[in-house]
Amino acid sequence: NACEHLLPNGGQVTAAQQRQAVSQALKLVACVRAHGLPAMRDPTVSAQGMVLSPPPGVRPSSPQFQAALKACAKFQPGAGS
Repeated sequence: NACEHLLPNGGQVTAAQQRQAVSQALKLVACVRAHGLPAMRDPTVSAQGMVLSPPPGVRPSSPQFQAALKACAKFQPGAGS
């Protein structure tokens, strides 16, 4: 917190950055759906950030979910596209 003033835009996400993050998350979700989890939910977006949740009945640690995330790694935050 003490260094927030040193961050670009005071550490605040711009509208363009938020749109890019949502677009990237939707690509990730679409990829996960295509890799065997068609019930994957869209991301939840709020002022606090974005949350991706596994489909109902699927544990985040399940081999199927982990395999889908691995296959879709290029769409994960920080990976670029």
